[in-house]
Amino acid sequence: MAAPKPLETELLISAEKALDQAVANESTLVDFELRLQILEAASSRFGGFKLSEFHRIFEVQSLKPAELLLELAAPVAAAIENSEIDHAVALSVLARETLEDHDRKSTGAYHTDFRLASRLAAMAASNLSFKSKIIDPACGAGILLAAITREVCGMDRSKTSHWIRNGVHASDLSGNSLRAALLSIASFTDDLEALRAMKSKWHLGDSLLANSEIWEKMAPGGFDGVIGNPPWEKLKLSKHEFLKARGNNRHYGESVEGFDEELFSKYRNEVSTYAREIVDRYPKLRNGEPDLYIAFTELFFNLCRDQGTIAALLPGGLIRSQGTTAIRKELVEASRDISLSIIDNRSRFFAIDSRFKFLAVALVKCNRSEIKRNPIQLLHESGTRNGLQVTGRATIGRKSLSDIRPDLSFPEVRSAQEWQLYSKIMKAGQMWFEPKSSWKPKFCRELDMTRERRKFVTIPAKDALPVIEGRMVQAHRFGVKGYLSGAGRRALWEAYPVGNSKLRPQFWIRSSDIPQRSYARTQVNRVGFCDIAGQTNERSLMACIIPAGVACGNKVPTITFPNDPSEDRLLVWASVANSFVFDWMLRRVLTTTVNYFLLQSVPLPKLTKNGLPWKKLVSAAKELQKLDTVGATEQTFKRMATLRCEIDIEVALAYNLDLEDMELIFRDFPILDRGQVSLPHEERSTITRDTVLAAMARRRENGDAHWTNRVQEAELLGSKAYIPSEIASRCIVNNETGVSVNE
Repeated sequence: MAAPKPLETELLISAEKALDQAVANESTLVDFELRLQILEAASSRFGGFKLSEFHRIFEVQSLKPAELLLELAAPVAAAIENSEIDHAVALSVLARETLEDHDRKSTGAYHTDFRLASRLAAMAASNLSFKSKIIDPACGAGILLAAITREVCGMDRSKTSHWIRNGVHASDLSGNSLRAALLSIASFTDDLEALRAMKSKWHLGDSLLANSEIWEKMAPGGFDGVIGNPPWEKLKLSKHEFLKARGNNRHYGESVEGFDEELFSKYRNEVSTYAREIVDRYPKLRNGEPDLYIAFTELFFNLCRDQGTIAALLPGGLIRSQGTTAIRKELVEASRDISLSIIDNRSRFFAIDSRFKFLAVALVKCNRSEIKRNPIQLLHESGTRNGLQVTGRATIGRKSLSDIRPDLSFPEVRSAQEWQLYSKIMKAGQMWFEPKSSWKPKFCRELDMTRERRKFVTIPAKDALPVIEGRMVQAHRFGVKGYLSGAGRRALWEAYPVGNSKLRPQFWIRSSDIPQRSYARTQVNRVGFCDIAGQTNERSLMACIIPAGVACGNKVPTITFPNDPSEDRLLVWASVANSFVFDWMLRRVLTTTVNYFLLQSVPLPKLTKNGLPWKKLVSAAKELQKLDTVGATEQTFKRMATLRCEIDIEVALAYNLDLEDMELIFRDFPILDRGQVSLPHEERSTITRDTVLAAMARRRENGDAHWTNRVQEAELLGSKAYIPSEIASRCIVNNETGVSVNE
């Protein structure tokens, strides 16, 4: 998915044009330097300080006379005033060094959006005053320092001068970034001596490797506040990233001629050496691949005094990933108050995928011996044109969280009702990985679609097995799409209507070319699921029985249950995994892929093998398998919908849920039934939801016929439940023959 252009780029386009025009006739050798000097002149216009004196104090060799720089800066300052962004924040944005894609990937640095800067500053400021000492240890162009200066001091110049002189500290690897931060803060004041005192305490270098004496000199006993948007990147170097950094704009997976293995090895060794040094300093990195943001978060705690504030923008993996367990426990156990805001990128905060989720975290640090720790505030926020708005809020007790999530990973619940439902299901279920559990899984990625690609053949060969790709798997359906033509992203596939699944792969692989660890697995039935998913997809988890005689690509991980290898257990697991309840639970922890750790964190219902509910699930799943190859007819559509509804009800009851619980669950699936006819005066069809709720009302002996009436009315209009929107048009039936018009 293409990365969106950040909103602030649009809001500052006039200022950017004015700045570009001011440096238009200069050589590229002085272009950036002149740009900074013009922005310093703009800062002088806002702050009121004398530009020539500023350049003298901070040893800037002026490229043009101060009067001319101020003249060039006038249209820039005017454009900033006419924008919707605070002048100091806007100056920081305009003074940034350009980050190319490979720079972002190699350093993990992403510039902070002005709305996020203001929001994070507001979260931190409640525990700070103009007499506090704060630091941003990865400050970049200083946008967070600018935002928190405005939040703490407001328009009071006296307070601002004291704050700047005594309280504002920064560190960064880039001298240009520190200079940008200085000109941004300078726009608040005409007190050059305060600016000189502030700048004299700043640190140029790698904060992660800085000696503790540096920080102690800045703030004996620790800082009152630590704020930051640290780099988000794993400390490793791939060939793809190496080539991109050297100007090779290749697509991932493409071969490259003349690759310099020696130079790549040299750079990779340098990264590995740095990673080892960082891991030695920050022990919470020792589980999993070292990630810079975890090291910085640990540094934040080291820098902050007890009862001080930490406010940071961090990736969403912090609250759910297995490798962040140690730092997550630090957040929970070493804080008195903590607020976590979950935000996605749909409002164009960063030039990355709009589905990407990240966190705004604010906490008050406390000594671990301190008894009082307040409940965790979990918020969901979305961007507006000028800021953020809260769209969901839940209060989570720390003991309640640790009781159901011992690793302290946070489910993404948006309300007290969702937290109660989540807790209810967790307590009603059983975990997979208990030693003697019959649900203890064995996962496998049978083929690596990149590594094994050269072994694939495109026509059936003797002793060759079909290769199963993620798009071929759907809920209770194996072979939902068939290959037509083309290759890679240009490949064409045909989607088959319900009841008409068939196996038509793009590739085959000879048995002798299948990795030895995987071959035996290809000879037995197992369950598989498509691991490409998303919280806002029509459905998140799609699983089915994978028959013997095929090999699954890495996007279709497969599962067996060694403690009970029976086919019935596979059928029951597929039934549970494809249920709305399980899907809802998975959406609370999911990002864009279903990894094993997250999948196993969702409990399975307590079902007695060969008990009545178990037998019902086995029977329904078996029949669904058979029906999906008998032909796309009205009878098939109705029967498969009935069976899937029966499964959803049995699973819900096994989790001890009621009608109200199911109503809440279905609010999380707003794009079901696209392509179905809606009821009069309604915007969209809800036939699947209504079908399940009607059945639930009957099973719970609820006398209200509301849902049943809705189902009957929708069916008269031609709506069909459980038809994926992608194939809705292929499941239209000829009224005379009762067969799909696409048959």
